Formats: sequence, structure tokens, C-alpha cells
Amino acid sequence: MRSDEMVEALATGFQNLYNKYTRSENGPQDGGRRDVYIVPVNNNTAVATGDAQSQFLLQRYRPKARRSFVFDAKHLCQAKTLKWHMMRQSRLRASMGQCCPVCIPNTPCGTAKVVSNLKNLLDIYNIGNIQKSMFGCFVDDLKFFYQLKSQEYKYIYDEVLEDEVVEKAIAAAARNACSEDAVVGDSRFDEEMKTQQANTRRILTVISANVKNWVYKVIGWFTYRMISLLATSLVVQPTQIDRVREAEQSGLPVIYLPLHKSHMDYILLGLVLTVNNIKPPLVAAGENLRVFFISKLLSFLGAFYIKRHIDTKRDQLYWSVLSSYIKNSMKNGHHIEFFLEGARTRSGKCCVPKAGLLSIIVDAYREKVIEDAWIIPVSMSYDRILEGNFVREQLGQPKKKETFFAAISTFIKAICSHYGIMRVDFNKPYRLRDLYESIDKLTKLENESLNKNGMEMMSATICYKTTVDRMAKHIVYDCWKSTPIMSTHAVCFLLLNKHRNGTTLEQLAKDLSLMRDKLSQADRDVGFSGRSIEVIKHALDLLGPKLVVYENTDSGRIVKPILDVPVLIELSYYGNNLISHFMHQSLVALTICKLIRWDFLDKAITEMIISRNDLVGDVTFLTNLLQFDFVFIKPCDTLDNIVDTVIRHFEEEEIILMDMILEEERRSQHIAKMLDSDSDDDYQRPYVEIDVKYRVNTNVNSLNKLKFYRSVMMPYLECMAESAGSFLALSNNSVIEREHVQTILNQMHENLKEGILSYGESISLDTIKHSFLAFEKFDCLKITTKDNIKTLQMNNQPNELNPCMQAMSDYIEEFVKQLN
Repeated sequence: MRSDEMVEALATGFQNLYNKYTRSENGPQDGGRRDVYIVPVNNNTAVATGDAQSQFLLQRYRPKARRSFVFDAKHLCQAKTLKWHMMRQSRLRASMGQCCPVCIPNTPCGTAKVVSNLKNLLDIYNIGNIQKSMFGCFVDDLKFFYQLKSQEYKYIYDEVLEDEVVEKAIAAAARNACSEDAVVGDSRFDEEMKTQQANTRRILTVISANVKNWVYKVIGWFTYRMISLLATSLVVQPTQIDRVREAEQSGLPVIYLPLHKSHMDYILLGLVLTVNNIKPPLVAAGENLRVFFISKLLSFLGAFYIKRHIDTKRDQLYWSVLSSYIKNSMKNGHHIEFFLEGARTRSGKCCVPKAGLLSIIVDAYREKVIEDAWIIPVSMSYDRILEGNFVREQLGQPKKKETFFAAISTFIKAICSHYGIMRVDFNKPYRLRDLYESIDKLTKLENESLNKNGMEMMSATICYKTTVDRMAKHIVYDCWKSTPIMSTHAVCFLLLNKHRNGTTLEQLAKDLSLMRDKLSQADRDVGFSGRSIEVIKHALDLLGPKLVVYENTDSGRIVKPILDVPVLIELSYYGNNLISHFMHQSLVALTICKLIRWDFLDKAITEMIISRNDLVGDVTFLTNLLQFDFVFIKPCDTLDNIVDTVIRHFEEEEIILMDMILEEERRSQHIAKMLDSDSDDDYQRPYVEIDVKYRVNTNVNSLNKLKFYRSVMMPYLECMAESAGSFLALSNNSVIEREHVQTILNQMHENLKEGILSYGESISLDTIKHSFLAFEKFDCLKITTKDNIKTLQMNNQPNELNPCMQAMSDYIEEFVKQLN
């Protein structure tokens, strides 16, 4: 057979095969079997038929418009030489990262679904105008980065030195070093002025970034090549990039505020902006990164180094130089990036923000140094983080110091591993002015209410500090709630909270599908696609046999997490990314389990009645107890609204039974509050609060759901309970914090072995330290610092129990009782 005849035969065979498995487009065929095609109704065209039934049938069997598919021998022969375009599947995605409709004007309520494509930036031919050349992608990548736009970065060293605020700070520092009565012209004062000026130049030299465009391009190309080896893809949403570009081109400074998970965060953000020809920002970096060679290199890439802990009262000169540098940078057209959380998260969840650097941005607006600024929260999501894990630090071991050789060692280990998918998401940009004015108004209204109720009002300084702190919490809360869920996050979460003792792949895939549906209903995006079983296999492959193992049992082959403490801590790091979605349900579930007195629950009882006032009171206690671990509520929201939302969700899941009478009471209470708040009468009418009662369904299915939601926050409460109980065993009324932390960690390890603790991941250094801060807020203890040593002081006499801490321990124990 000749070659052209063979090609023709193959083409005919493919065409017949295609026709065989293609649905008919011409109405009923094959013995009356019908293939139904849904077509859009054309309202502008009238159908000339006799009746409605014939009109329906005509529309039902109208041939579907589609492109014909015909095999041609010539095209078949040319298949190898043709360029095959990647097919991107568009789908409806939740429009993540929307602005708060309460705080940002003209923002629509709700989250709409939009058609969106994801773009892989590691495909250089997909993001630029680079055509594939004969030299290969290595040279093509280099050509792409060489052709990138060179950005303008003005060096502002002299402007900061000449700043009036800095000059006043230098004079104040010199005066404090001499004596308060020192004056200009005094030889000692003049000598001290020279010393402080030299100190200022030294500080500014460390702080200042010295951006070089050619370094940006070379390092950008090198980073791009390395990430191509480490990751499957680097994913962004083009619509988000377009919004960032519009903000950058407006002429206002842009403030990028990423959540901090890895050292890769600022590298990925700079790379994403660079390849899209958007000016990268100057990045605030900790002084711990000032290591040989790396510090200079990062300075060329826009890093300016700051102290990790700054006392604005004691170190006023340093603070004034830093403030002036950031303000003058924005004034000269530079953008700024810093991490509100301060340091990388060690637990996977977002940390409570620190508002120090944000206050400088707000000061620049209030002092009219800048007209306004764009706020862009950013989140980076990883299937696996480059650092590996933070288990050592969570178990109380000292943090390893950053060194050049440690960085090289980490890099070598990284290129020998695989890290799956990396993703960068930008929230919708909004004006700094809008957020500040909304939160400031809220703070002032609360201050006025304090005055009306006869309480002491906040000073102007405290009001401003409260406003900035709330702004920071609002930004972090919104960003965390809009962070996409990666495959490893979902799998680790399910293994820890549903299948700690193992399950089959089929059951795990079923639970993952249900979770994906719930996330989709809640307008949460996920960083994976495909069949759930394939997603699970991908995640398990990335996690590796050191974290998850397969076992053969009588019921078949199962997958289960390794239940060693270090492994559980590492798995929880990934699983904790879903706490943002489940934390409110978990708080309410914990409270419901406490109120229904699970231990005394009779199986014959089908429902229990609980009080809304008791429910809200216990949830309020939990949010206060965990206030240093989580940002539970936006400043513009209330706990009542959150509880109502969760109750409606539990009613849909039949955990709370719907009762029309109770529903009417709830509506009446809501209307009464609205009428009372809208009244302008001087006479305050007595308001009788209606305590709504909820019926809790106590069947097996409902209780299992409560157990699942309860388990999400249980590790943190177990740690709090252990911390509170540890103080009851103290013989002295004071103890050094460092020593007491180690005592608690040792006790938790023993209790885990004895079965007193249920969750190995509850052993956490961060949560233990946060518990001390929470107990101080409850007046159970006092924290003092002397010579950089923290001491915990109990409010009781030696050899006597602290009644406040005893009550605190007993109250927390009611939440963490083990359930049958």
C-alpha cells in the first residue's frame, strides 16, 4: 500500500470513529432515542408555529451550532509540524479578594462568580511576545528578561538626612546623651551632635535599598529558571494582574501587604510583577537576612533592612530615620512591600498583625506627604514550602541563625526536591483613605459611646493607635479569608480532623469532593482541579512517606497520617490553612458541645435546648482567650452577626432544628434593636432582651458533624488548658517565662503518652506564649521584663492557689473534655 493510500485509510478510520461516538444533532433517531441539546432562547426572534407544544419541540430538536470536525489527509500529514496551542478551560470562579462593602465605598455586597483563566507564568511563550527559537527555552528566557522594561528607582539617601524630622531627632538624641540643659554651641553638645549624625548615616546606610535594574533582570532570570525546576507551575489570575497594573499606573504609591509563609514570598511577588512589566516595590526585610553576599544582593533587588523589634520611645532616632525613609520613598514614586504579621507563620495559619509599619503609611497620608495610596493585600499559596517545616521551633528548640552556608544548603536541598504548584493572588486594590476614614469613624463613635456611658474616654493617641491596629486586622482577615486552598491543605485537613486513624482512598476522595462543594458554595477558590482521587494522589506524593503511609488492613488498603508529634505538627501546618473557613463554625460547635453536657447526654433524647445568651457568652470568652492566635472578627462586623450566620448554616445541616416560633422571636429581637438604635428621643426606653432558645439535634449524624467542627480548634484549646493548669502546680508566685515554657512542653509530651491529650499538634510554642498574654488580659497573671528576661508573676501569695487562674483552668476544661 502506498503512503498516500495509507494516510487516506487512516483519515477515513478516524472520521468513522469520530462519527460513531458523536451525539446526533438532528432530533430523534435510532428507534426514538433523543439527544437533547440546550440552546439559548432568542427573545428577538418569533417562532412561527401553530402552538406552544410545537414551539417547544422545534426548539428542543433544533440542530446545535458547532464547528464541524473533518479529518483531512493533508492536515494529518502536517500534524507533526503544526504548532499545537494549549487549550485553557475557562470556568466560573469566585471573584476572590473583594473589598469590604462596609468600609470601602461603592463596593457591591456578595461575591460574584466570574469567568477566569489561570495563567502559568513558567510558560515563557504564554506570557510574552517571545517566539520559540532554535536555541531553546534557556536562551529564550534570557532574551525575555533582557527585553523587560527598566524601572526608575531614585536613591533618596540625602533627602532623608535633610529631613526636618530626622534633624530634630538627632538634636534630641544629642541632648539626651549630654544633659537636658545642653544648648547649641556647647562643645560637648556639638561633639555629641557629630556622633549622632554619624549614627544616623550608619542607620540609613543599613536601611537604604540600592536598586539596580540589570541585577533585577539577571536575578529575575536566574530565579525564573530555578522555580521552573522546583515547581510544576507558578499560577496567577490575569484579571488580578490587570487590576494591579491599573493601580500602579495611577501615579499613587502602591502598598503590597502579603501574608508571610516563606522566604519565597517576596521572591515570587517580585518575579510576578517583573515578568508583567509592573514596577516591583521596595521590600522591608528583617536584619536577620543581613548575611554575607546575600544582604548586598537583596539590597540591589529593593530590600531595606529593619530591626525585628523597635521600641519607638527608647529608639526615637532609629524610628524617625525609618519613617522618613519610607515616606520619602513613597513621595518619590516608589512602592512599598512589608508583612503585617512581622515574621513567617510557624503554624500555617495567619498571625495577628503588628501595625508599626502601617502606621508610617497612615502618617504619610495624614501629614499630606502623599495624596493617597493603593492597598493591595497579597497571598502566596504553596503545595509545599521551601523551608520544609518549623517543627523544631514549635517544640521549643532555638531558631537556627540565618547564614550564607545555611542558605546554600537550603538551596541545594531544594533543587533536589519537588514543591508542586505555587500560586500568587492579589486582592482587589482599594484606597488607603477609604479604609482609614471608615475605621477612624468607627473608633470615634465607640469613644463617644464610652463618654455617654460615663466611662473614661480614649486619648487621641490611643484612638489613632486603635484605628491603625484595626486597619491591620481588617487587611489580614480579608486576605486570609480569600486565600486559595491547595491540594495538600485539603488532604492534611481531612486526615487530621476526620481520618486520623486512616481511611481508604475512595472515602478520602468522597470527603474531598464534599469539601470542594462546600468551599465553592462559600465562594472560596481552590488551587487544584481534576478528579478528587487524582488530586489526593498528587498531594500524597508531595507529602511523602515521612508524613503519610499506606497500610494493608482486613478492610483493605488505607492511607493514614503518622501519629508522631513532629509529623502531626508538620501536617497541621498545611491543614491549618482551612481554619479560615471553619473557625467560626468550630467556636460555635465547641460551645454547643459544652452546653449540651455531652458526657451526660442520654441516647434516647433526640434534641436539647440551649440558650442564645449562654452561647454568645461562651463564644465571646473563646474569642478573647484566643485573641493572640487569631483574628476572628473584622472591625466593622460583630460577634452577634457571626453567630447568626453560623446558626443559619447549622440549621441547613440540621444540627440546629428550625423552629418557626423561635425564628419569629429572633426576628422580633432584631427589629426591636433596629428601632431602638434609630430613635432620636432623649428618653431611653427600657429594652427587654429576648433570650432565644435553640433546639440542638442530638442524633448520631448531627453529633458527628459537631465533633468534626469541634476538632478544628481543639488543639489550641488543649494547649490553653495545659498552660492554665501548669500555673496551679507552681510553688512560687513567679517564674521565668523561658523555663516555664519548657516545663509545659515536657508536661504536654507526658500527657499525650498517657492519653490525656488527644491532639499531638496541640504542642506548640507559639500558642503557649500567646496563652500567657491572654491570661494577663484576664488579670490572672502579670508579665514583667528586666534585662530582656520575662518573668510571669501570679496574683496570689506563695503556696496558695490563684483563684482567678483556678477559675480559668476549670472553665477551659469544660470545653476540652474528651467526647465518647
